[in-house]
Amino acid sequence: MKKLPMLRKGAEGEHVQTLRALLMARSHPEIGTVDGPFDTTVEQAVRAVQAWGRVEVDGIVGPKTWPVLLRVH
Repeated sequence: MKKLPMLRKGAEGEHVQTLRALLMARSHPEIGTVDGPFDTTVEQAVRAVQAWGRVEVDGIVGPKTWPVLLRVH
């Protein structure tokens, strides 16, 4: 399995598309579409998911945030 990258505001590319899709699946319709950069709206949604998942709320998607995003509930 590939290691997932650290993503933060300003990032772009296929991993950001995956992130945006996961956030939309986690009840964050404000993301709107999978296309686009890691912008302020994405950062706010990431912070909400981090708070929900009880991991450090820093707006950066890294090794502790990816598992929360990928968690099935």
